[in-house]
Amino acid sequence: MTKRTSISNADAVKDIDMETVAQSSKKIKVDQADYAYPQDKYTIKSETLKSSRFEVLYMAYRARAEVPRLLLEYVGATYTSAIPVDWPAGKKETPFGLLPVLTHYKANGAAFTVAQVPALMRYLGRLFELTGETLEDDAILDACFECAHEDVLNTIHMEIWAKSDPKSKECIDSAFEKLVPLFDGVERYLVKNGSNGYLLGEKTTYAEFPWYDWMSYFYSEYPEHMNALVSETVRPGLRTLYERLDSNPRIRAYIDGGRWEYRPSPPMVGLYSTGVVVSEWEPAYEFYAKTLGLLTVSNVQPEHTGPDGRYIEFIVNAQERTKFTVYSAGKSSEEKHDMPKHNTGISFTVRNVQETHDRLVKKGVEFKMPPTKMPWGSMAQFADPDGNILTINEAPQNVGK
Repeated sequence: MTKRTSISNADAVKDIDMETVAQSSKKIKVDQADYAYPQDKYTIKSETLKSSRFEVLYMAYRARAEVPRLLLEYVGATYTSAIPVDWPAGKKETPFGLLPVLTHYKANGAAFTVAQVPALMRYLGRLFELTGETLEDDAILDACFECAHEDVLNTIHMEIWAKSDPKSKECIDSAFEKLVPLFDGVERYLVKNGSNGYLLGEKTTYAEFPWYDWMSYFYSEYPEHMNALVSETVRPGLRTLYERLDSNPRIRAYIDGGRWEYRPSPPMVGLYSTGVVVSEWEPAYEFYAKTLGLLTVSNVQPEHTGPDGRYIEFIVNAQERTKFTVYSAGKSSEEKHDMPKHNTGISFTVRNVQETHDRLVKKGVEFKMPPTKMPWGSMAQFADPDGNILTINEAPQNVGK
């Protein structure tokens, strides 16, 4: 047996060389109280399953392992994702020398390993009662699962990924044309069940996760084609299935949490403010506070401006969260960051300014102002293709001096 390394326990010795991806430190606390689908508030009732933990062995990306991960997130199971360190040497220790592999560590100390996505998904489905009540029910689920797992995958592979120019409109058009009968087939089952977003009754089943995963991928990579394939008016049953799982608090936290390198958290958390850049702050303050009647939240002199520089935040009313800002570098200031005057500005809230800056720089974004400490927190600025200045900042703790 070869060593399995883990950042939490480097001396652990198991049956294959791998490392465990840290996830607990970034796991977002989930509140299911306001979820629109109360029947989907899954709670593990079995004491045996509560004491179980799972491990998904795969490479550090989504692909075939994402569907079992989504199911484990949905039920709230304790699991980790593991990455092979020396796959050529370790593959002989897996059932078929293929990934992904699921290992179920049971409460009694026993471990059960199963490979092949259809098999391990059915295993998880039965464990967590995400299957049907009859043989006919399970036959429908098996057919829908296999269609997503094999037929959709083969279509995308043959029509897009295997082509010399996979981004060509001709390839994408052909692929989505061939996807129509597959999506039609699942839509018929959903319509037969009442178009409520479930394949059976009002119960989530394991066969729905690969369809959600594909739709999530298509909406991200091919939005125009996907909106023509599935929308509120075209195959609405599938759209409801997508919205139901996409809004599930556990799945949403998994997607937004930034716990995996292959699924980074969205850089923008929300819209913090919109505003204007002015030459003199006093007349601007009179206009927005007195003439328009906006409520002043803060009125400070930033350290990097001249003595007559000012940063002011307004809100429309006490319930409004998005701020309207007025910024002036001051007449006597030598503006260091090339901030144009008489320019509107939009500010986005991010979890970490430096991390977001680094990620956007890798994508070719040119920053006008690097991450900089301000009285209200860290911020950075960049321009869109038309020169509009955009700001990112962390949620301010205290904007006063």
